[in-house]
Amino acid sequence: MSNPRSVPDDPLKRLLADGYDLVLRNGHLLIRRIPYLAPDGLRHDGCLALPVNDSAGVIVDAIGDHTIWFAGAEPRDHRAVALGTPSPRDLGDGQTVDFMLSFKPTSGSYADLYEKVRRYARILTSAAQHVDPHVTATSGAAFQLVEDGLPLVYRDTNTTRAGLTALNNRFRGQTIAIVGLGGTGSYILDQVAKTWVDRILLIDGDLFENHNAFRAPGAAAHEALQARRNKAEYFAEEYSRMHTGIQAHPTNLTMENVQLLEPATFVFLAAADAAERPAILLWLREHAIPCIDVGLGVSQTDVGLTGLAKVTTYLPGDDSTLPTAPAVPPGEDDYTSNIQVADLNALNALLAVIQWKRHLGFYATHSPASETVFKVFLNELRNGDVT
Repeated sequence: MSNPRSVPDDPLKRLLADGYDLVLRNGHLLIRRIPYLAPDGLRHDGCLALPVNDSAGVIVDAIGDHTIWFAGAEPRDHRAVALGTPSPRDLGDGQTVDFMLSFKPTSGSYADLYEKVRRYARILTSAAQHVDPHVTATSGAAFQLVEDGLPLVYRDTNTTRAGLTALNNRFRGQTIAIVGLGGTGSYILDQVAKTWVDRILLIDGDLFENHNAFRAPGAAAHEALQARRNKAEYFAEEYSRMHTGIQAHPTNLTMENVQLLEPATFVFLAAADAAERPAILLWLREHAIPCIDVGLGVSQTDVGLTGLAKVTTYLPGDDSTLPTAPAVPPGEDDYTSNIQVADLNALNALLAVIQWKRHLGFYATHSPASETVFKVFLNELRNGDVT
């Protein structure tokens, strides 16, 4: 995980020169030991917090507006008027904030992070000084950089900006296996690589060729296609620029090497034509490994393409009927002749990833369903259970 330089650059350097106590943690800047006046009329120490970005080694405000969070009891001014509004927020690793402070400067915005922190520190400290004139928010400089240990090459500032740290922690400790890196599988990887899962296992024995490039995310270089690389190895290298812990297995999954799935905490099966797919699903059930099986069937009619995109979830302990044949017998579907349907590949993948995230509790679920089917001709999305 890349971090700012060990000597914090401006504006942190300026705050440290003033004597503030700073911590960089989980994509947030924490300004500790800020004196404030609590509802009990006594002076206490609180903490200001705001999400930040690392821009070319310089820490900048990720929100960019006039608001900031505060951890502590409800802060008051010297007349006992509340300075903040309740706004609980989990910053991750047990660090929480309780209130939002909102004081817009006359100019409409703060010049930079330095001015913003100083203004709020003064507002809080001035109230505390009415009961203890000697308190200060700049009692001595201190800086601490807390490693977040995320399996990412660069900082996920989107999570801190959106306040999703606590939810994204649900992905920690996960090892995700993606079997098949064709159209749907590659889009699944594109989404999984943007989460905090620890490891991603890619399993595919085929080559990455021109037709694959037209139903996969991104824009493959012509040189990569000419090299005729293995799919798993190609995508592992591409997404290792963003996510660490990606391992390629350049082989088709069979019952002879199914043990490749043993480290997985969740499996996406995106190789619909795998002859041993039913046996693999049974093996996953016997080993209590949850999985999602994706399938895309497309056929051509006089009025255009039609078909189904299906996502089926199998969880440990369920007694649903497992399939007894490959999803797509070779040669029986126009999709196997490389009709380009990148949009349906992407939709199929996104439905699978959303279902996986529901399983982890990232998304709220009104009515759990183990199977989702999108019908192209009817433009209909149907949820149900596998019988």
